[in-house]
Amino acid sequence: MGVHKNPLIISKIERKNILETPLANETHPQLTPQNGKTGTSASFLPLPPAALSDSIDTVICSQESTGLRQRRLSLKSEVTTETHTQTADSDRSNASSPTSDISNADSGVITSKSKYIQRRSHSNHRHASKKGKFTERSSQLDFGTLEREKNPMRGFFVLFWVSMGWYTISTAWETFVRAGVPFDMSLAFQMSERGAELATSDSLMILSCFLVIPLVKLVQYRIVPVSAAPVMNWIWLGLWFSTVVSWALFNNWGWTQSGAFTIHCIAMLMKQASYLMSNLESIWKTQELPHLQADIDLLRAEQEGDASRHQEQLELLLSEQAQFKADLKGKVTGLDFPRNLTFFNFVDYMAIPTLVYEIEYPRTKSFRPMYFLEKVLGTFGIFFLLVSIVSHNINPVLEMSGEIDFITCIMRLLVPFMICFILLFHIIFDCVCNAFAELTYFADREFYEDWWNSTSFDEYARKWNKPVHEFLLRHVYLESISSYKLSRQNATLLTFFVSSVFHELVMALTGKRLRPWLFLLQMFQIPLIYAARIPWVRKRKTLGNAFFWFGMFVGPPLLGAMYAREHYLHP
Repeated sequence: MGVHKNPLIISKIERKNILETPLANETHPQLTPQNGKTGTSASFLPLPPAALSDSIDTVICSQESTGLRQRRLSLKSEVTTETHTQTADSDRSNASSPTSDISNADSGVITSKSKYIQRRSHSNHRHASKKGKFTERSSQLDFGTLEREKNPMRGFFVLFWVSMGWYTISTAWETFVRAGVPFDMSLAFQMSERGAELATSDSLMILSCFLVIPLVKLVQYRIVPVSAAPVMNWIWLGLWFSTVVSWALFNNWGWTQSGAFTIHCIAMLMKQASYLMSNLESIWKTQELPHLQADIDLLRAEQEGDASRHQEQLELLLSEQAQFKADLKGKVTGLDFPRNLTFFNFVDYMAIPTLVYEIEYPRTKSFRPMYFLEKVLGTFGIFFLLVSIVSHNINPVLEMSGEIDFITCIMRLLVPFMICFILLFHIIFDCVCNAFAELTYFADREFYEDWWNSTSFDEYARKWNKPVHEFLLRHVYLESISSYKLSRQNATLLTFFVSSVFHELVMALTGKRLRPWLFLLQMFQIPLIYAARIPWVRKRKTLGNAFFWFGMFVGPPLLGAMYAREHYLHP
């Protein structure tokens, strides 16, 4: 009897043909190329170019895994047919209808030998949730990187910081002439109010995250079945997040304290979600490996006397087995699952500046004290500069927002808001993230890409905040495709929606009122992304970059003016 080819299997030889087929948009929406050269909707997903091929292969891998499970069901019937049917007519019938093999298997016509192949495939398994690999990389705006790569634009980098230095000096002189002191520290004192209470709450929030370790252990020791684990995850994450948010509302901190606590809360939520989902997938693979081996042994037994029989199925099973074993082993020292489920491994994960969990991460060889000191001093220095700009150029305008017209308010805030945005970006992604990376020997320092060269808002969204983008790509976008069978466009809409909701949540908890301005502006990026995909626009990169910067200049002060008017006109 010949080997049946299951149409659900996507072999490596077929990948290129599938990806280049125009009908791939309809028959294989997950596999549609994302470079915009084929199909109408192929380029909509906000994926970084570097992660593009990884993401396509990831989804293909998901289809292959699904095909493997269908192949095993087909194989059950194939073994049964060969055992009980000797006529050529039945052979031809089975060969012409591979789907009938699956229906026969489901009807229970199974020999004792093929029972080793029959088993339930865990419906909550997310094989497509893997992402691009971590590797040793440096931050693009790190001055050491600029010097090492002899970047021709490093002089402008120096010019920016020299300009900020002169701004600080001139502001200090004006304040001294007006008030007799060089710096107005009222905002700094306001931001430090109830600091001990905030630090205690933040520490307790971090400690509560460690409860995910026993949750994973419950599934590992089969106290909670793998099939019920996703429900357990959502219950825990929902209870944890609602409790922490309620605590923030109850304490009624100032806007700075509330904003910082909420942002950290969301980051901890993402870390917990990734830890739970990644390790539960590893548990599923661990439980699946013995069944895979049983299938392989059965196929090899069936091959006695005819090495060509079931060869394709055997190769696919061996490939899946090798992939599972590779996924369960770290890429650095070879630490394998479940030896990573320890308290110290979780401490390390919590300190590493990433929001997605891996058994192991690439590490640097040594700790550089002077580099770490540079990042710490940079954090405090830039924060002081931020306070100065807000005190002198933003707060006075916002306090007058109810007295001056709306357009004038926005015009006065354009440049100060843009400078503050750049400084905040540098504090978080170049100073704080690199400082924690140096402390933990974390080698992958690509916390951002060249977002300043973006020609569309989806390119900006995936480049300016790589940790969040990586989380959304792995646990929202790919998860929704593999588990809930969403199309690529619907998965993209869901990803934008989730991101917008969390951004608006920060503003709601900071201002103690719900006004969906940020949510609406973020969702408005979706039609702008479509517009940027128009061929005429796509060819004009400079125009796209200019439009991007126009939006960046107008957006933040527009939001600031709208939220400030609500705050000062309706306290």
